[in-house]
Amino acid sequence: MRQGTVAAMNPRRGMVGIKTDDSGYTIIELLSDWDLEVGDRIAWSNGYGLGSEVYQNQTKGTRSEVYVQNHDVSQSILGVQLRL
Repeated sequence: MRQGTVAAMNPRRGMVGIKTDDSGYTIIELLSDWDLEVGDRIAWSNGYGLGSEVYQNQTKGTRSEVYVQNHDVSQSILGVQLRL
C-alpha cells in the first residue's frame, strides 16, 4: 500500500497533488465531490496504477474513486501537472 499527504490542489479543475512517502508526487483527478484538504493522509493499494482507482482519506475515514493521472512527479513540474 502506498501513502502520502495532500500537498497541493487545483479545486477549479479537481486536480490534487499527493506528496508520497517514497517518491515524488502522485497526481489524481477527483471524479466526485470528495472532501480533501491540504495535509490529509491518503492511501491506496494499487501502488503505481493509473486510471480509475479507489483512494482512501485516512484523516477523515472516507474513500472515493479517483482518476490517477501520474506518479513520481517532481516538485519542479507539480504546478504544470495540476494545471495551476
